[in-house]
Amino acid sequence: MIDECYSLNWYSYTKKTVSGPLAVIQYLGRYTHQIDISNNRIVSMDKDTVTIQVKDYRNNNQKKTVTMKGVEFIRRFLMHILPEGLVKIRHYGLLANRNKKTKLKLCRKLTNSPTYIPKFTGLSTIEIVSLITGKDVTLCPSCTKSHLRSAAKKQYRDWE
Repeated sequence: MIDECYSLNWYSYTKKTVSGPLAVIQYLGRYTHQIDISNNRIVSMDKDTVTIQVKDYRNNNQKKTVTMKGVEFIRRFLMHILPEGLVKIRHYGLLANRNKKTKLKLCRKLTNSPTYIPKFTGLSTIEIVSLITGKDVTLCPSCTKSHLRSAAKKQYRDWE
């Protein structure tokens, strides 16, 4: 079925937005890259109701409080939980997970981009930190003559 869908020439119809494309991106960003509600937005709750703090986007992002029944709060919260097997949008288009390596390889080939070789491949963490800081981080900070050794490695050697 997936191969069949990929073989189709899809046409996406989208209407022009009233507020422009930036408003659409901001709207989607609020829902695709955040948790549903954080604890600091819950102002109060009692046996029957929950009061939360919200932003009124229509009224200059003014902060307001909304009180609702606990059952309604849970209903709204559960509407944001994805069904099993679905994941939140992380990337789309060329950077979407499906065939990402193949697509990026093709893009690099079409744009004659150089192949990226990771700078720190095969180096230890201490070697990477030393390269980034430009200092030998294994030197003793007091005498700057002798080299420090990892205590974990020393203990391990003692157990052998």
